[in-house]
Amino acid sequence: MRLQTYGLCIMLVLLVGCSKQLPDEPYGNQPPETYVTLFPDGALRSTPSQQHLYWWGVDPDGFVKGYHFSFDSIHWTFTTLNDSLFGLKIGRPDTNYRFFVAAVDDQGVIDPTPARFTFPIHNTPPVVSFVTKSDVPESTYAVATFQWNGTDIDGDETIAAFLYALDDTTNAANWKSVSGDANRVTLRKTDGLTEGRHVFYLRARDVAGAYSAMIRMPLDTAKTWYVKEPKGDFLIIDDYGIADATASFYSQLFDTLMGGRLKARDVWDIKAGYTNTSRGKYVPALINPTFSETMKLFRYVLWYADYQPQLEIAQGAIPDFNRSGGKVLFANGFSQYPPDQRGFGDFAPVENVEPAYFTSILLANDSVVAVDPSYPRLTRDGAGTIYQFPRGLLPKVNARILYKMGSSPRWASRDTIPIIMGVKDADHPSLVMVAILLHRFGGNGTTTNNVPAFLRKVFRDEFGVQ
Repeated sequence: MRLQTYGLCIMLVLLVGCSKQLPDEPYGNQPPETYVTLFPDGALRSTPSQQHLYWWGVDPDGFVKGYHFSFDSIHWTFTTLNDSLFGLKIGRPDTNYRFFVAAVDDQGVIDPTPARFTFPIHNTPPVVSFVTKSDVPESTYAVATFQWNGTDIDGDETIAAFLYALDDTTNAANWKSVSGDANRVTLRKTDGLTEGRHVFYLRARDVAGAYSAMIRMPLDTAKTWYVKEPKGDFLIIDDYGIADATASFYSQLFDTLMGGRLKARDVWDIKAGYTNTSRGKYVPALINPTFSETMKLFRYVLWYADYQPQLEIAQGAIPDFNRSGGKVLFANGFSQYPPDQRGFGDFAPVENVEPAYFTSILLANDSVVAVDPSYPRLTRDGAGTIYQFPRGLLPKVNARILYKMGSSPRWASRDTIPIIMGVKDADHPSLVMVAILLHRFGGNGTTTNNVPAFLRKVFRDEFGVQ
């Protein structure tokens, strides 16, 4: 009994002693502590304006549910993230930024002493370069388009303007400006593209006033490009790559046609340098607007092609030229295995081209006969060079048919289905198309050379050339 009483007394003493160490009430919720760093970890040095900041918080009696951050300690933004990439705006060459972040615990208590980070931002000049394969041809008419890419490590939106100059960069008045979100400019005669040699210069300026390095076109610093002004309102587009006398045929013909009215002409060779994988060396990189705007320097166009007309160029340029009031005579042949020819329908009054040639060759004196009696009959020449793989056109419902193949035992099975070889798009047309190599239907043993009469009919009567 004494032993039990003694043990109970010891327990009471211990309990009383322990109770003297307890506070009168429990500790309150403790605020979290916040930390921040720059990635990559950096000291106070000039850095680009694109900054990746990391932060974290520690709560001694709970957990952190989010963060408030600010760049002025007045306006705060809440986030549950632990990092973010910030694009810091540059208003002058160098700027100091302060970043504040405060953790919030699960009870809503905010760190009363936010972490802060101060860092200087160094403005980086923009960079500008011409778009790959956008080189200006070695000669153009008085239209040229230049296309570029502009970037800035501080953010592309910090590019305030692109500035360009033609020929002379020493005179401040020569520099012209376009907005910082522009990526190309088209120059014309009114911009200084007069007959002669020229160089185009470009640079970018950011919001802090820093300039990129200046670049030039042509890219080769030893070169310029030559600008030609139109001789008149008539243009011949040479889309013909066969080495023969075709160019001289048209040159001699137009010297005297209609009293020499079309003698003042320009010839644009778009087949020179052409391959199956690249356009001709005189073709601009941008069909729209450069090619079509060049065509608009003229009013009348003869576009003659070999067996491989460059449809993608015609598709992109002719409709716009026609809408501006321009008139086009388009003459071409076809290869043995042409690609899909539906592209003709984008600019000509045809749905497609017949999928198969109706005979392997046209012989001397094979003719295309006029459906419209005001047009002359056209007869193939007697030259020894083979004329291969003729095909008919499949006209649109609103097309006016001008020519079909004359009858022949070699395609007698087609007598009930006319082989359409020439069409126009309206009674007062803006485009006439013939599916023949026109120069092969006049001269060289032809009994009657009606090509001059045909051209006179098209340009004078259809297109209104006076």
